[in-house]
Amino acid sequence: MEERLSISEITPLTTEWTCKVKTVDKFRPRDSRDQRVHFQTIIVQDVKFTIVESIPKTNEKEAPLPPPSRLSAISFADVEQQPSGVEFDLLAVVANCGAMQYTADQTKRFQEAIVMDNTKKPLFFTIWEDLASNEGIELLRQVRQLQEYPVILAKRIVSRLATRYNSTILINPLYVQATELRNWVDENKEMLIEYTVKSSAESASSLNLVAVDDEILSVSSIATQTSSVSSVNYNMDNC
Repeated sequence: MEERLSISEITPLTTEWTCKVKTVDKFRPRDSRDQRVHFQTIIVQDVKFTIVESIPKTNEKEAPLPPPSRLSAISFADVEQQPSGVEFDLLAVVANCGAMQYTADQTKRFQEAIVMDNTKKPLFFTIWEDLASNEGIELLRQVRQLQEYPVILAKRIVSRLATRYNSTILINPLYVQATELRNWVDENKEMLIEYTVKSSAESASSLNLVAVDDEILSVSSIATQTSSVSSVNYNMDNC
């Protein structure tokens, strides 16, 4: 028989315990300084119990934890006001995603995506390196093959809407706000499918940032966005 504990009740001396948790954030996998251990840091939350319960082993399904509600993501309207170099989180719908690209010197890989919120404001989002090879490939599959439009929580990105070495992307996270945005996706599925077609270029890796009403955005409105290899090189140099 194991004890069901809350996180605060677990110590290095605690044995034979269980703790019901939900993942709310994660960091990219990395190696220890001596290169002997490969690990990943994951942040979880629990439901705080007022007493320690003894839970017998059982095959019965448990009720899921309630979705996490604490979210510090900024709004799309505030993206351009973020100071250069300051990290923030952004909750968004992936409206289109391009194939893998490489910088001019072929040393770094990246993907371009177009994200928007329920105000239908599109923005370029650049996904770099390992995130492009993993989460980026999954986003490409969902949008281009399945015609699904995932909600992402991009964590620790910068004002140019580009990932950094310590950024993470959570696909369809379980936050209340993400559920609301997924409901918006369901209500606007036809519009999103049409937008994917309109914003796709002849090249599978390139995207066109167009407004939902099919008007090309002005140069001034996308000045802080990146859509060329030269801009991409600048972004990476400053990450």
